Amino acid sequence: MLLENKVAVITGIGPGMGTEIAALFACEGAKLAIGARTVSRLEDVANSLRANGAEVITRRTDLTDRDSCNQLVEDAIKHYDGIDILVQNGHDPGDYKNVEDADPEQWKAVMDCNFFGSLYLVQACMPSMIERGGGSIILVNSGASFAPPAGLASYAASKAAMASLVRSLAIEMGPKGIRTNGIHLGMVEGENVESWLDMLSQQEGRSKEDIRADIVAKEYPVGHIPTPKECAGTVLFLASDLSTPLIGQAIMVNGGSLLR
Repeated sequence: MLLENKVAVITGIGPGMGTEIAALFACEGAKLAIGARTVSRLEDVANSLRANGAEVITRRTDLTDRDSCNQLVEDAIKHYDGIDILVQNGHDPGDYKNVEDADPEQWKAVMDCNFFGSLYLVQACMPSMIERGGGSIILVNSGASFAPPAGLASYAASKAAMASLVRSLAIEMGPKGIRTNGIHLGMVEGENVESWLDMLSQQEGRSKEDIRADIVAKEYPVGHIPTPKECAGTVLFLASDLSTPLIGQAIMVNGGSLLR
């Protein structure tokens, strides 16, 4: 198993990437500490994983609150005696407004979650990873950090800051055995895509189905919008020893959507 006896902290547990990452890690032998804002979702996922033999602890986690982030990490260290892997997957999708209509206070809220939440978790995990001789940090990012669509300016700006953090961590923490990488998702089937398609449907006066079909035909060589389960494999690769030479990378996990 690729992650046998490794301890992984995973945030953003819910219907989508977080759940698929946690399930895949558990199948590969990892011990999990999982966090999310919504307790009911968090416990549903944990119970499902435990039913399949996984070792899991949970903590309601608000990424905008440093103490809350610290508590998730402290729980993992107390229960498992250390941390080997951090996957920061939680996020705020932003306000779905163009810059000219945006409220700067809302931008701050998005930055608090997406960027500062990542920073809080990274700082909390570092001492344990250094003590254990290394670790792997994966920040789940977005292609919007490079090519932001209209209406996702606040989200894209926060994700661009995350991408810069990955590079800084690679330089600073690489010599201490900690590898930091980012995966930059395109659209991934789930709630956020549905919300975005709803916004486009209202703006363009077309059905979501027509918009989805046009997007897939124009942008996705694989012929469909990737699923969370399809994308989770790249996170597993980065968490495992198979990716030992990779550090400071921004890996596009998007079904080829930026190739056209």
